[in-house]
Amino acid sequence: MLDSSLSPLLVQQEMHGLSVVLRVAGELDQVTAPALRANLQTALAAATPPHSLVIDLAEVEFFGSAGLNALLELRRETVAKGVQLRVAAAHKIVLRPLGMTGVDRVLGLYPDVEQALAADSHA
Repeated sequence: MLDSSLSPLLVQQEMHGLSVVLRVAGELDQVTAPALRANLQTALAAATPPHSLVIDLAEVEFFGSAGLNALLELRRETVAKGVQLRVAAAHKIVLRPLGMTGVDRVLGLYPDVEQALAADSHA
């Protein structure tokens, strides 16, 4: 579990086989978006096609338009690189904005990281 009490955004990158998991905690807004984008770029650089880059948003406490835009930019980049983008999110704080904007229809959404990673074996 990431402790976001000291910073509005915490990001931790992990390798699971050839897949990359980026765990995000805290607030995704205009202030934290540049740090998120930098971490997304680092994770994308570590991702190996055709494996996945999983963005874990389970511990996100606020998800604003800057977070949506960062995910859409990342999706374009993962498609170009041949990496599968998967987003793990089960809380309405994240799911509601994704659904209201239609972004949920273009992202691979999963209820948790385990199911997102398991999708690699079924792809």
